[in-house]
Amino acid sequence: MSKQLSYQLFNLIKRLTKAEKRHFKLYANRNISEKEPLTIQLFDVFDRQKEYDEKKINKAFPKLKPNTLSNQKSHLYELLLGSLRLLHHNDPKIRIKELISYADVLHIKGLYRQSLGQLHKAKQLAEEHQVDILRLEIIELEKQIESRYVTRSHSKRAEELIDESKQLRHKFYFQGKWSDLALSLYDYYLKFGHTKNQEEHDQIQSFFRENIPEENESEIIHAYQCYVWFYYITQDFAQCYKYTRKWCGFYEANEILLNNEPEMYMRGLHNALSTLFYCDDLERFKKEQEILEEFIFQNKDRFNENQLTLAFIYSETAKLNRFFLEGKFSEGAIYCKEFEQKIKENEGKLDIHRVMVFHYKMASMKFGSADFKGAVRHLNFIINHPNLALKEDIQCFARILNLISHYELGNDDLIDFQIKSTYRFLLKLEDYQKVQSAIFGFLKKSVYMDRKRLIPNFEALREELLEILKDPYERRPTLYLDIISWLESKIHNKPVEEIVQAKKRGKFKDLS
Repeated sequence: MSKQLSYQLFNLIKRLTKAEKRHFKLYANRNISEKEPLTIQLFDVFDRQKEYDEKKINKAFPKLKPNTLSNQKSHLYELLLGSLRLLHHNDPKIRIKELISYADVLHIKGLYRQSLGQLHKAKQLAEEHQVDILRLEIIELEKQIESRYVTRSHSKRAEELIDESKQLRHKFYFQGKWSDLALSLYDYYLKFGHTKNQEEHDQIQSFFRENIPEENESEIIHAYQCYVWFYYITQDFAQCYKYTRKWCGFYEANEILLNNEPEMYMRGLHNALSTLFYCDDLERFKKEQEILEEFIFQNKDRFNENQLTLAFIYSETAKLNRFFLEGKFSEGAIYCKEFEQKIKENEGKLDIHRVMVFHYKMASMKFGSADFKGAVRHLNFIINHPNLALKEDIQCFARILNLISHYELGNDDLIDFQIKSTYRFLLKLEDYQKVQSAIFGFLKKSVYMDRKRLIPNFEALREELLEILKDPYERRPTLYLDIISWLESKIHNKPVEEIVQAKKRGKFKDLS
């Protein structure tokens, strides 16, 4: 077993619940002989480890040759998967596939009518749970049996199967086109974030229009996903929210799909919340957050491991964003301590994209609460991460926020180096905008000046940025960093938190 597969085995074992571990022990004892206790012993060694350590595993089995130990790991991995499949056989998709496998076995034995009987059960279950992709597989197997053997089915059976097959293939053709487009847009966002200029907007719009299926079936969930991603990337948040509501409504109107795909419904709510966050719409944000939290509370006991992880991501993202919307940075910074512990507890379950976003949000929260050292710690996690291809927009703005944090800390000796380093990074990514240029110019000019005499410089930068931000494509930095509120905090000698809260109450003029 390769090192990569050894890690996979370790991660699988660490994801097992107590019930799954107990079931595995019973299953393994039934499926291995008394002369093969090594499999259970190997499982226990893996289970005791908090972090994967190959040397400790080898040390636990000194008499085993590397090839033998590798084979034991492979055997253990297969036993674990077999145990999990049996334990979770009531899951509709697993049960349908199980019935299909029974039909295959009966087909091999030449028991064609019995095979069709199993396929009939599988098809009923697939129709009940609207698992169309498996329905098509079942129909193709039925066609295979009916076309090769005399089964004495009724005279119209062939026509029925052909019609069913045609309808499903037609449906899958358009679903496939929509899902391909949705995945492409999602991949674009992960790499590049929001559009930065008119040229990028025109390119993504052209790509979107060229790839929309010629037959526009509005009731396809993938179509809603495509529109959500397109409007989200192009920063048309009003249209984006409209389609996130259609996405959620699609599941709210279909109880079977809602029960079968709760993660897709939660994802729709998450996208609705993200859109409302960028719209600065606190009231509707609260309502959508309440729907999400209630859905998770009502269904968490039946969620699988993947769904629980997604529920954690979406719920925590909403909690963090609400602190920003309410301008409660100090309260949010306190919560970040608890949240960091939650991230550690879910280590291995969260992809690096999510982790980077979380660290950026925590950095911004601590920046807003004037904990600049805390902000730098989170920003360093992003800046120093080896995988710079992921979330390039977060990488860019992490460096800008890092610059301003060092400025606030009075680390003048680092500013010049940081400016050059950030400038080179942004040029490399071709992400150098007027906002960044104005900030760099200000920092270069003001870093060696008397901080007590900088008010006119702050005011000049604020006016310059307000003019720049009239261009909708230059507003992208404000989605990540409220630079205007920071400048106003310096001008009025008030904490950023107080400035933001005053704006939300409509009392900002009272501060001057």
